Amino acid sequence: MWWTLLTAVAVPTTGCLAWHRWNRVQLYRRLASERTSLIARQHVGFDLPSPAESTREAFAREPIARIDRVLTEETRQAALAECAQHRSLIERSYVPGHKKGGTICYERVHRHLPICLSIYHSRVLQDYLSDLIGSEVRPTGDHDQSSCSVLMYTEAGDHIGWHYDHNFYRGRHFTVLIPLINRSAAGDDVSQSLLKQQRPGNEDAVFSTAANSLILFEGARIRHCATPLGDGELRIMLSMTYATDSRIRLSHEIARRIKDTAFFGVRALWD
Repeated sequence: MWWTLLTAVAVPTTGCLAWHRWNRVQLYRRLASERTSLIARQHVGFDLPSPAESTREAFAREPIARIDRVLTEETRQAALAECAQHRSLIERSYVPGHKKGGTICYERVHRHLPICLSIYHSRVLQDYLSDLIGSEVRPTGDHDQSSCSVLMYTEAGDHIGWHYDHNFYRGRHFTVLIPLINRSAAGDDVSQSLLKQQRPGNEDAVFSTAANSLILFEGARIRHCATPLGDGELRIMLSMTYATDSRIRLSHEIARRIKDTAFFGVRALWD
């Protein structure tokens, strides 16, 4: 009796999971095949300074760096406009004591935000980051909803607490943040939301996230947080991840999806 009942449940469940997995694989293949022509139609511009040798040496000692003015103003405004146009895509999440804020996941970026997608996949940006890091980095997988996402701090108190970015990939894993806008309530200064790095001895480092800057760090080695947004303030950031080897083991992929539920809800368990 129990064997019959178990079989009756297990067979259709396994079939549904296999069907869902097949559909997701087809989706990722379709996204990848459409991406080249989609990106070719966009015109993104960068204003990246050459990495100084001192910056490379500093990054080798402590893997975090900040660069001013990375996008042309035309590209920044275009990326910001498409984010504002698709604010209905925001998935808000709240984890008491840890996180509050909104996110647009990679799959939706792929479908609706071609400028942001093109910035992420730009070889100009990838080669620049590789030069600064000292190792070649490339985009992480289409199955990873955090590969390229938009972080939207739009409500007072939006923040994320102290944490590391766990590395699920075989190679080193890096996070790149490009604030598209970071505006105070008065509109004439940056918001009070700050990116902080925790250092020994309670001497936290503070990194400016003014619009159009770039912050690169190896999140598995840098403990960091974003302090709460104030009333009437706005911060929208393009968040991108790159790896020296983006292959991932199945057990790590399952763990990554569980982690992503904090950002994208339970949908991340099967997307």
